[in-house]
Amino acid sequence: MKNPPALTRLEIRYGDLDPYGHVNNAVYLEFFEKVRICYWRVLADMAGIEKLEAGDVPGARYVIAETTVLFKAPIFFEDILHGAARMRTVGNRSYAMDFELRTGETFEDGTLAAEGSAAHVFFDPLENTVRPRPDWFLSTVAELEGRPEASFSPEER
Repeated sequence: MKNPPALTRLEIRYGDLDPYGHVNNAVYLEFFEKVRICYWRVLADMAGIEKLEAGDVPGARYVIAETTVLFKAPIFFEDILHGAARMRTVGNRSYAMDFELRTGETFEDGTLAAEGSAAHVFFDPLENTVRPRPDWFLSTVAELEGRPEASFSPEER
């Protein structure tokens, strides 16, 4: 992932480790969520939204429909861990993000430890229904990513 729009340094806690001393596989998804929240904060700032709701942008709550993790190298307690995300697609009711975790002094020069993706569906928890994406979402993502809006169209299945 080159020039990701939102980078974050991630803390590795002792409780994240498995009996072999590496970060447990389930924790990678937690790291992806922390990276997503970092991305959302940058997006909210650009959109002029000041208050997040439990890490989510008001009016843009979501549920995860699918997620993947490809493990490339183990992560250890002593590692310096960086995470980044990019928006791959934005549909009328959903979006997909790609994630990378790297160990090393910097993200750019780090060793790829994992990559993954997640498909999110905009959701209204009060109505328990899927909802359309907010009007501001696609244009703000395009500005943040430095890409034209049309480049985020999901592929037809």
